[in-house]
Amino acid sequence: MKFAFQNLIIIFSFVIYNYLCLAKDYIKVGVFFNKDQSTENLDWNVIQDNLNLQLQYQVSEIPETDSFAVAKIFCRSVSENGLSIVFGPSSIISSDMIGSMCSTFQIPFISTHYTHMSTKEYPNNFNLYPDANLFSQGLATIVKSLDWDVFVIIYENEESLAKLQDVLKIYYVQGAIDRNTVLLKHLGPGPDYRPLLKDVTKLTPSRRIILDCHVDKITEVLLQGKEVKLLDDFSTSIFLSSMDAHTLDFQQLNIITNITTIRLFDPKSDVIAKAVKQYYSSIVPGKLRVETALRHDAMLLFAKSINSLLEKNPEIDIISEPKFCNASDKYAIDRIGLINEMQQTILTNALTGEIISLENGKRLHFNLEVIEITNPDKPIGIWTSESPEDIHLTRNATEREQELQKRMQSYNFIVSSKLGQPYLMETNDTGAVGNSRYRGFSMDLITEIAKIMNITFQFTLAYKNLQIEIVEDLVNRRADLGICDFTITQQRNEKIDFSLPFMSLGISILHKKTEQEEISNMYGFMKPLTWTVWIYITTLYLVISIVILFIARLDPDDWENPHPCDLNPEELENIWGIKNCLWLTLGSIMAQGCDILPKGSCSRIATAMWWFFSLIMTSTYTANMAAFLTMSRQDDSIKGVEDLANQNKVKYGVMAGGSTQSFFETSNNSLYQKMWATMSNENPSVFEDSNAKGVERVLNTKQGLYAFFMESPQIEYELERNCDLKKIGQYLDSKSYGIGMPLGAVYRHQINTAVLQLKENGKINELKEKWWKQEDLEGPPCPNDSLENNKDELTLANVGGAFILLAAGIGLAFLLAITEFLWNIRHISAEEHMTYFETLKSELKFACNITVTRKAAKPIISSSSSSRSTDDDRSISRTILAGAGSVLNINASVLNRLGQGHADFENEDE
Repeated sequence: MKFAFQNLIIIFSFVIYNYLCLAKDYIKVGVFFNKDQSTENLDWNVIQDNLNLQLQYQVSEIPETDSFAVAKIFCRSVSENGLSIVFGPSSIISSDMIGSMCSTFQIPFISTHYTHMSTKEYPNNFNLYPDANLFSQGLATIVKSLDWDVFVIIYENEESLAKLQDVLKIYYVQGAIDRNTVLLKHLGPGPDYRPLLKDVTKLTPSRRIILDCHVDKITEVLLQGKEVKLLDDFSTSIFLSSMDAHTLDFQQLNIITNITTIRLFDPKSDVIAKAVKQYYSSIVPGKLRVETALRHDAMLLFAKSINSLLEKNPEIDIISEPKFCNASDKYAIDRIGLINEMQQTILTNALTGEIISLENGKRLHFNLEVIEITNPDKPIGIWTSESPEDIHLTRNATEREQELQKRMQSYNFIVSSKLGQPYLMETNDTGAVGNSRYRGFSMDLITEIAKIMNITFQFTLAYKNLQIEIVEDLVNRRADLGICDFTITQQRNEKIDFSLPFMSLGISILHKKTEQEEISNMYGFMKPLTWTVWIYITTLYLVISIVILFIARLDPDDWENPHPCDLNPEELENIWGIKNCLWLTLGSIMAQGCDILPKGSCSRIATAMWWFFSLIMTSTYTANMAAFLTMSRQDDSIKGVEDLANQNKVKYGVMAGGSTQSFFETSNNSLYQKMWATMSNENPSVFEDSNAKGVERVLNTKQGLYAFFMESPQIEYELERNCDLKKIGQYLDSKSYGIGMPLGAVYRHQINTAVLQLKENGKINELKEKWWKQEDLEGPPCPNDSLENNKDELTLANVGGAFILLAAGIGLAFLLAITEFLWNIRHISAEEHMTYFETLKSELKFACNITVTRKAAKPIISSSSSSRSTDDDRSISRTILAGAGSVLNINASVLNRLGQGHADFENEDE
């Protein structure tokens, strides 16, 4: 060990004092050190203050690797001075050499450095450094408690690998393949470690690093890691296996990375404070290194062992005699029993913890405290050698959450996203900066999450506005969160972590409505026949009616006796006027029939032919009408993904580089494999750079010859805003959107908790309702197509024309009835010499009384308006009789006689 000048003066002062004062009894202590050993102060007064005997020190510097030179120096020292105890160097090679020679001479040998477990054991060798085997188990247990799935070990030398051999055994099994999750990188000679640290950033996206190197190199390695942006991530964690790492000043690094390390003792304990004040006043307790503390404990062990021997036998001679390496005889076993006494000595006031015993020279009882550099006062875990497979965590879950929350509150999260409606859009405010530049579902969602977690965030856009670039941002730790229409897939899950799903979805087909669907079909009942056929039928209806009229007038059988009781009628009547003929032909073609029928052979033949024609036309119309209505209720020939795959007229595509493309590309379904092969071989390409371009292509392709596979939320958004689009078929798969995070993100649990809370309180549904159905609507939302819900029902759009035709016919009939009614009023008023309004009033009053079913031949005039003479009464009587005669077909002579008889009756009455 290289001593400070002050300590060398003290040592030499002891040597001069012992020789000049000719002390009677003194103990010779051999101190061997390497050139590069620590320059920390060591005060050998520790032995002197705890021992009442005089000491003499033999200090020698030895090489690290030259065993021959080490042996030569040691032999000279032991032969000249007769050493009672030896404190060994830090070099393993030189230490093993001296330990082996001390074993030959039965001299106690104390070392305070790490010794590999394969080193040969000697009963006289005492190593106060924790046992290598237990120490390795302790490091493995601590690493396991950190819950690291994948990590990188950066080691300095072979000794580092020996320390971490149990850590190297950590692995997990994925499926049937053993996947090694421990990656090794050699630190190298330095001083430039940047190339190595750059490689580490690419080796594992989880950024979990174990660094094992000399404590003096740790700060420089971390500074260079910061330069290559290895330590700029919130979730990056580093475990320092050096037990002196806690003595470094990490504030100068100014990093947000979580650094965890271990220590053998608590520097704030009373024992440490007292020892530092008494022996190491030039340093503060927090800077006391393990080597110094172990040397201190070694001196206490030696002093207490000597005192114990003197207490048992005050007369014992503990002075060692000179010994020679070339002696022919072996030296006897330890004559005073110092080695055995040191093995059984217990130190309760040791700086590095209680030393119960050093059986076989090993320190098998020790504790390791796990601390975080940000809060070194309170260990996060304590490992004890008595239970090497277990670790006691000093913080409960609530305390860990609180500690993490403090770290998150002081950190500004970077959120990577991409522009795309309705998830993220730019605002129209040209002066906006920061997050105010964007709006949309993603912005509102992360704002709600930030409120729950009490954190701040900053939005950034991914390069080229692609989802694959968001993944790269998270893998390379350029972003802490990724949010958009971010589908959770197996390929992505291997590179990044996802939160709980905040939206469920599936792949569906977006297509354009055909022109036939866009045109109203209210007059669909006219479709079974062409307009030419309708014109021909109407014309033929009129022509046949006229033909039957003339045939009926020519056929003698259609002239009938109007009075069947009169066997010799003077007149014959023909009922087939134009109105009856039109009614007969109309009833026939309407399949309703008629009450009057022709009787002549010729007219019956003509009518039968018309009936046959009507039968054919009516049956044809009925059949075509049923088929037309059935077809009008059906969609296009493409009803789902099977129909789309089994035709070659309509092209179909996906967004390039998205999860939908990955679905088809990696699917094991033969149908989807066929569709992927078709899409891949299409020229021109059916792939689009974004969903927006895919929708635009669907709309712009004529006759609906292009379909686009898209995730259902985006389809729902487009259907609300463009009524020319429609969704075809059911979902092809079932998946979800999630928030992306770097692998091993320590805040994943907090994100999951926030998402779950937003789902439970319905906030996510509110946000979806807002951005899908309320925001950015240029007009009223598109109506729901009832054909999508029930394709077996006819709507007003299919048969509405029949209602219109019925209303028009009834309206025409009512209009003609009113016209005829008014015309008849005019005729009656003129004939009866009544005013038009009196006649109208009388007829309207009668028409409105629906309980009366019989009507007088002439209107009944009220007394208030009747002041006519008896001549008028006679005129009315004649009119009534004349009307009755006309109805009964009475001839003129009879009417005259009846009229004359009525006149005679009136004269007699007078």
